[in-house]
Amino acid sequence: MLEGDAALRRKCRRLTLEELQTGAVQDLIDDIKYTCNKNKYGVGLSANQVGEVLAISVILIKSTRVRPDEEAFERVLVNPEIVEVWGEPKLMWEGCLSTAVDKNGEPAMAQVPRYKKVRVKYLDRDGGGCEEVLAGFRAHVLQHELDHLEGVLFTDLIDKGSLMSHEEYRAMRAAV
Repeated sequence: MLEGDAALRRKCRRLTLEELQTGAVQDLIDDIKYTCNKNKYGVGLSANQVGEVLAISVILIKSTRVRPDEEAFERVLVNPEIVEVWGEPKLMWEGCLSTAVDKNGEPAMAQVPRYKKVRVKYLDRDGGGCEEVLAGFRAHVLQHELDHLEGVLFTDLIDKGSLMSHEEYRAMRAAV
C-alpha cells in the first residue's frame, strides 16, 4: 500500500488470541515477513501496509553495508504497545516503504523525533505475552511500525526541512 491508501490511515484493530491462532492470520504474518524481506530497504512492516487493518507489526533488521554493526533482529509483534520511554525524543533519519518513492524506486528520507530506548509489551505470533526493552535502531524501527498501527505515517511527524530523496540522503551521508 502506498500513501493515499485508506488502510494506512486507519487505526488497526487488536486481535483476540483465537484470531491470532487462525491459519489466515498466521499466513498474513508470513506474507508480511516475506514482503518486508524482499525489499532491500525493509526493516519493518505492519499489517495495514499490506492492506489488513490489524495490529500486527514485523521487525526484520539485517546487517547491511550501511549498518554493518547491526545484529540481525526479528520480531513479530501482535497488539504491541509502548509502556515506557526514556529521555527526550531525538531527530533520527528514516524512510518508509509506503511513502512516495524517487525515480529509482527508493523511499524519501527525513528526520523524525524518536526515543532512543523504549519498553514494549506485545503478543508473539503464538500468543505468548512478551515484554522487552529495545534501544537504538531497534527502538527506532519499533516506533515507526507502531505509528503505522495508529494510522500515522512518518511524513506526519517529520522535520519538513529535512525531507529529501534517497539519492540526496546517500550523498549527504557519504560527505560526512
